[in-house]
Amino acid sequence: MTTESLKSKLQERIKELECLYAIAQLNIEKGNSHIDEVFYDVLTIIIKAWQFPQITQANITLDGNSFSTSDFNRGVDSQKADLIINEIKRGWIEVCYTQKKPVLYEGPFLAEERALINTVASELSASIERHESREEKKVLEQKLRHSDRLATLGELTAGIAHELNEPLGSILGFAQLIESDYPEDEALQNDISKIIKASLHAREVIRKLMVFSKYDEKNLTNVNINDIIRDGLYLIGNRCEKENIKLIKILSDEIPSITANAVQINQVVVNLIVNAIHAMPNGGNLILQTSLNNHNIHLVVQDNGNGISEDNINKIFDPFFTTKEIGTSTGLGLSVVHGIMESLNGSISVESYLDVGTRFDLSFPVNMEDYGKAT
Repeated sequence: MTTESLKSKLQERIKELECLYAIAQLNIEKGNSHIDEVFYDVLTIIIKAWQFPQITQANITLDGNSFSTSDFNRGVDSQKADLIINEIKRGWIEVCYTQKKPVLYEGPFLAEERALINTVASELSASIERHESREEKKVLEQKLRHSDRLATLGELTAGIAHELNEPLGSILGFAQLIESDYPEDEALQNDISKIIKASLHAREVIRKLMVFSKYDEKNLTNVNINDIIRDGLYLIGNRCEKENIKLIKILSDEIPSITANAVQINQVVVNLIVNAIHAMPNGGNLILQTSLNNHNIHLVVQDNGNGISEDNINKIFDPFFTTKEIGTSTGLGLSVVHGIMESLNGSISVESYLDVGTRFDLSFPVNMEDYGKAT
């Protein structure tokens, strides 16, 4: 082997080591950056490590999305290495030559370049795995903070509701006594009627607060979600028709009953349906779907209405939060829904995009003793 040949081989090995070092540095420096940025930096690094960088192009494909060097084309020769994340193949990294070169180990590529692309793919897979783990952790932390806030609000509202209930009951009771004592005084009757009406409204708000804080007592029976949906739509169906909203029901016949308070489940369903109607002032589609999956009943309520902004999506379950006009809503509807789902050891999640629509996904745990008693 000539001196020139040894020198050339040494230069190639140095390029490969520099490539791996640069990728390692990249993982340290951009560990918290978006993964797309890392991909484009990796592409810039690896094309310099191959034997003919001037005709080298590269591509990373992950979950069907491609990230490439500028004017990428597969040229005349290419080599690939799979991206394996959590033992699942989800893409590959590819290096190409745009011009024909003499056949060496693997087409025109060196044996060391096969080892290099495998190592780069392995490093990149590990980076993707770490990135996704961080993102999942952020989501979980956000959900935990939200749950903690709701728990604190629940304790606070339970205390407020309890303190207000007693004096409010006295106001209502004395007002009704005055009403019965002076039946002929028309002006007084009119004023007392307003006091009673306002007191009843306040009592309803307190009742909803108690539900949100899980302070309310519950009469539990066997409840079928499909029956509750049908009952709710019986009352609201005409309104949907008038407002040009098409109801799409996809109700599974396989779901069993659950042990719950029928009134509260009805409240959950009707609240979500009414919210969807409000979100579609110009009409649209309202989908109600039930299914059974992993011993959980899932209820999806989906509309193609106005959607919820990113700023508001994390506030919608807070009591008294509303985006509607003042006086048209108490802002307790979704907080009550959340409280009921929590009391049933169920869950509720929401996905929404402005001008696209909103999807609520509710999960009710099935009582295994009732499993199989489907309707």
